[in-house]
Amino acid sequence: MSLLSPLNEQHKALGATFTDFSGWQMPLHYGSILKEHLYVRESVGLFDISHMGAVFISGRESATWLNRLLANDLELLAVEQAHYSFLLNDAGGVIDDLIVYRLAEDVFFVVPNASGVGAVTEHLIGCIGDADVRLENRSGSVVSIAIQGKRSEALLQAVFPQIDFSRLEKNDLKLVDGKSDSMVIARTGYTGSDGFEIFTDIEEGRALWDRLLNNDSGVECHVCGLGSRDTLRIEAGYPLYGNELNTSLTPIQAGLGFFVGAELKASLKEQTPNNLPKIVYFKVLEKAPPPRNGYEIFEGENSIGKVTSGCLSPMTHEGIGFALVNAKISLNESEKYSIFIRNRKYSLMFLKRGII
Repeated sequence: MSLLSPLNEQHKALGATFTDFSGWQMPLHYGSILKEHLYVRESVGLFDISHMGAVFISGRESATWLNRLLANDLELLAVEQAHYSFLLNDAGGVIDDLIVYRLAEDVFFVVPNASGVGAVTEHLIGCIGDADVRLENRSGSVVSIAIQGKRSEALLQAVFPQIDFSRLEKNDLKLVDGKSDSMVIARTGYTGSDGFEIFTDIEEGRALWDRLLNNDSGVECHVCGLGSRDTLRIEAGYPLYGNELNTSLTPIQAGLGFFVGAELKASLKEQTPNNLPKIVYFKVLEKAPPPRNGYEIFEGENSIGKVTSGCLSPMTHEGIGFALVNAKISLNESEKYSIFIRNRKYSLMFLKRGII
């Protein structure tokens, strides 16, 4: 039986169509994935992301302990800042990609993917040993809301007038007291548009959801489901765990080496031969049906890989996505590669990830 978001009844009342995602029943859309995608690019979209994990780590040694386990340098992360990171296995494969929020000098809030909560907590707990570290897994009891879009700052400024959001840079965060719990408000997101994510307890989260939808700021705010969250992240060139990341691929192979600390990056490069499969980003150069997971990519007559994620961009109407390829490829080549969709090939180009 699927897990239910604390906002499940609210989604039902709003007419959501649901899907199962990593064991959770979550809104896929509220009528139109395309419209919800455009709401984010043009105004504000409101997403329930309460299926994501919520792991709190504290203790006198928490900073040095966590720094040893993550792929980038936690010492560079100031209090009230967040950054993207990886938890790796001994071979350099990705156990999960996650966001780390530093709430205080020795207090961290880690957000793994819904599919990764078990693996992440098991790995972390197994590494505590005698360290002065406390880990609390609150996954399932935290309401997580993403407010995404170019007018998201104006909306939140009206809802939280005590914060000057114009001074909140990307990946900065603030802690705000609520009636039943504090709220973590961070300028983070997964859409490629400006936006914020808020984390709090169930009582506070339900009230906040209603407050955001019924705000009097003059900013039009629309509910959005996981369907548009997927097309938005593909446009932005953001990976999805299980598609572009897994325990067999290193961050180097995934094209995400810039999120890895210098010493570890050098080590991973040394142990990663150039001929290993790697994740690349593409766009289809002809009008074509949407590229989907599993579709084959060709160089001439030779199959060189398969699509891991794909869609038609609602902004440009081009086929875009990620592929896992087992050959050395060239960027911006318009006549060299193709994708096989519905019994015919269409020209394809590899490019730097993201089209927005």
